[in-house]
Amino acid sequence: MKRLFTVTFVAMLLLTLYVDEAAAQTRIRFARGRTSATVSSTIASNAQRKYVLGARAGQTISANISSRNGCVVLGNGQTSQAYTTDQGDNIIDIFNNCRGATSFTLTVSIY
Repeated sequence: MKRLFTVTFVAMLLLTLYVDEAAAQTRIRFARGRTSATVSSTIASNAQRKYVLGARAGQTISANISSRNGCVVLGNGQTSQAYTTDQGDNIIDIFNNCRGATSFTLTVSIY
């Protein structure tokens, strides 16, 4: 009985971690015929969020982020970046480096 409880507890813990990570990702979809999309939201203090978008190999993704206080940055520590994509899903990380929740606007273009 103790072993069953332990196995169940570990399974629930792993499931919670998986769901938590999946919830932290938001998929960006481009409207038909569009090459850019804009997302506005709020991010918690000292938090990270991931945005996922699909692309073909060799396309270029350009990401720009702005926040009222300049606290929200991309994974490279800057407010803009551009890179050549891999086939399939590509991830854009954003970080809030300040102590308070901050609103931001992320614009992503693909070409």
